[in-house]
Amino acid sequence: MVVFAAGHRRKNRSNVTLRPAMRPSPALLLGIVLLATACGGITPRTASDYERGSAAEAKFQKDAEACEKQATAHQKEFGGGQFDPSRGPYNRMYDMCMRSSGYQLKAQAK
Repeated sequence: MVVFAAGHRRKNRSNVTLRPAMRPSPALLLGIVLLATACGGITPRTASDYERGSAAEAKFQKDAEACEKQATAHQKEFGGGQFDPSRGPYNRMYDMCMRSSGYQLKAQAK
């Protein structure tokens, strides 16, 4: 027992056992690695991913550049910045912009 100056007594708790440090399970670590690997391969959308249709090449390139600027600004605000490996916000905004300009996404080979 420890006695303080004001006469208060407190039990000595030196024999208190602490919980062991939390360790992540191997399954959790494997899940994180798989998720990071899957998301690392996503590339940003470009004009080459869209059908030009009957639009002139100059108009198509101008629209693609405008969509790229808009998608980059959106990525900076809502994504992880230029180092975001998923490029999700960028791709969604670029796709919305190109579709609203009348271009369709090319069919992807499986």
